Amino acid sequence: MFGKRGRTGQAPGHSDRAVDPDELQRSIDEGFLIARAALVVAVANVVIRNALERGVAFESDEVADAVRIELERLADEQRAESDRIGELIPTAERQRGRSRHQHDYRRGDSVALRTRQASYRALADRLHACTTDSAFIDAVIVDARDRAWGDIGAAVVDRLGWAQAPAPDYAVGRDDRLRQLIDEDLAALARWRDATD
Repeated sequence: MFGKRGRTGQAPGHSDRAVDPDELQRSIDEGFLIARAALVVAVANVVIRNALERGVAFESDEVADAVRIELERLADEQRAESDRIGELIPTAERQRGRSRHQHDYRRGDSVALRTRQASYRALADRLHACTTDSAFIDAVIVDARDRAWGDIGAAVVDRLGWAQAPAPDYAVGRDDRLRQLIDEDLAALARWRDATD
């Protein structure tokens, strides 16, 4: 109770509970879905930048390379998080009392921290494995291309919608503007054409 060690040599309150495999798998699966969505957005942005900034036509081999690069970047992020959580665990297991804020980990957080560490590591491995999965890469390319097309198409439609919408007071004076177009502008154009022939 006062910080004495038991026969196992562990501080009282230390959790010997193992990581729940079902909870771990659920965490990995959810993390993978989130990572895949982020991957599609990142690759769609590459497709858009290639088309608009560089004027490069869609090339699936180049986009496949972008998918692999982004997968490795995401895997590296997960490894770094796993390492960071691993550094927190020993300190958390020595802390007694209640947490003062959400990042103040205590003994009772040990299993949750170990679950997070394991899920980050497993997710990193899964993302890395996807770099050699051509079916996965092809599916991401299709989704990224569709998303890029949707984003660009939506932007074009928005601009065209704005350009084609008449001003609110368009009807006021319309007949006078048409008469001026015919009497002055088209007449001047006809005189210019006759002078150049």
